[in-house]
Amino acid sequence: MDLTFSNIVFIVLVALVVLTLKLGVNIVPQSENWLVERLGKFNRKLEAGLHLIIPFFESVRYKVPIQERQLPPKPINAITLDNVTISVSLAVLYRIVDASKTMYRIANVDDAIMTIVNGTVRSVIGKTDLDGVQSNRRQLSDEIERDLQTVSEEWGILLTRVEILEVDVDPETKQAMQLQLNAERNRRALVREAEGKKQATELDADAQLYAANRQAEAMKVRADAEAYAVSAVAKAISEGGASAVEFEVRKLQAQAVQELSKGSNAKIVLLPSDVMNSLAGGLGGLVSRLGPKD
Repeated sequence: MDLTFSNIVFIVLVALVVLTLKLGVNIVPQSENWLVERLGKFNRKLEAGLHLIIPFFESVRYKVPIQERQLPPKPINAITLDNVTISVSLAVLYRIVDASKTMYRIANVDDAIMTIVNGTVRSVIGKTDLDGVQSNRRQLSDEIERDLQTVSEEWGILLTRVEILEVDVDPETKQAMQLQLNAERNRRALVREAEGKKQATELDADAQLYAANRQAEAMKVRADAEAYAVSAVAKAISEGGASAVEFEVRKLQAQAVQELSKGSNAKIVLLPSDVMNSLAGGLGGLVSRLGPKD
C-alpha cells in the first residue's frame, strides 16, 4: 500500500492519541505516591488509584515508595556521663507520610536521618551513666524517638520505632566491669552466708530459751505438786489422825501408780508390805507427836 500524505497524517494522529493516553492516564500502586509537576513546578500528589494528568504540560516527577523502611544499623560512638566510651547500634524504622516534603526539602533522607540520629544519641547518652544506658534502654529509645520526631516532621516522615540493639564498650572497660561484677557476686555470697549463720544462731538461741522455759515450767509444776502433797498430809494429820494420813498416803500412791502406767514404758510396780507398814508406822509416830496433847 502506498503511503500518501493523508495516511501519514492519520498514522501520526493515532500515535499522538496513543501517546497522549499513555501520558495522561496513570494508575498509581498502593505502595507508592507520585509527585506531579506542571511546567517544572510541583503541583500535586497522586495516591493509589486511577489519575489523569495533562500530557506535555504535566509530568510525574517522582515515584516515592511509602512502605516502612529501616536505616542500616551503623554503630554510633558516644561518651556516657561517667566518661565511658561506648558504641551504640540502633534500629531506626520510618515511613514517608508526605512525599512532597521528603523529595523537595531534603536531598537524601536516609543520610539526613542518620546525621540527626548521631547527634541525638550522643546528647541523650551524654546525660546518662553506663549503668543507666544498660538498664534503661527502653526509656532512652523513647527519648531518642521523641527528639527525632520533631525534626522528621519537617521532612514528611514518621518514625515508627527506635530501638537500641547493642551497647558495646572498649576492652579495658569490659575487664573492669567483669571485675566489679565478680566482686559484687562475692559480696552477695558473703552476705548470704552471714545471714544464714545469723539465722542459725537466732534459731538455736530460741530453741535453748524454749527448752529453759519448759524446764522452768516443769519444775514449777513439780514444786506445786509437792507443796500440795505436804499440805494435804499436814491437813490430814491435824484433822483425822493416823487413819486420814494412811488414806492420803494410799491416795497419793494410787495416783503415782496411775501416772507410771500412762508412760510408754509402763511396768508393774510392786511395793513390799513392810515398806508400807514402816511408812504407816512412821506416820503414826508423826501423828502422835503432832496430835493435840491432854
